[in-house]
Amino acid sequence: MSDWDDRYPALLRENLPEFPDGATLEPDTDLAAAGLDSVQLISLVMALEAEYGVTFADEYFSSDTFATAGAVWRAVQELRSEKTELPQSG
Repeated sequence: MSDWDDRYPALLRENLPEFPDGATLEPDTDLAAAGLDSVQLISLVMALEAEYGVTFADEYFSSDTFATAGAVWRAVQELRSEKTELPQSG
């Protein structure tokens, strides 16, 4: 069982044109096999940034980061935790 929230699978499905409607997204779902190409990748990144208030820095744009549903979720979680760990000024 994954630890992602309810919105995450919907965001993925919107950008995976070849993923079967009735199939369950699992952490090891191969995103390239499910139709994630360069255009869909940009759309997915924009959707994730808007939904979770994160920014994917250049170092996140690798085949490893976007290989599976679980890998993308780990990146989102990492970015969210970095955002909350920023030092407060003052």
